Amino acid sequence: MTQVMDHVSTRAATTPRLTAARFGDCAVTYGDLDKVINEYQAVLSRHGLGRNAALTAGIMASLPTVSTGDSVAEVVEWLGRDIEPTVGLRAVG
Repeated sequence: MTQVMDHVSTRAATTPRLTAARFGDCAVTYGDLDKVINEYQAVLSRHGLGRNAALTAGIMASLPTVSTGDSVAEVVEWLGRDIEPTVGLRAVG
């Protein structure tokens, strides 16, 4: 998930107003998603939680229609669709 977070940050820096993901009737831009993830990361890291928790929390806060782990996984898969697989990653699907 670190690669997905890095991808979101890169896209937020270059195209912050571009839609990052849609789920149900909700959509979030790269800029807004990156901002929410960073806000959650600042809070969650103080409680011993890592970047993956911040990504999950950011997705769920930005896309209220996402309510299950399976839904979060779908959004993460969509966000990472352009990332080239590297050693240690496996294809989803």
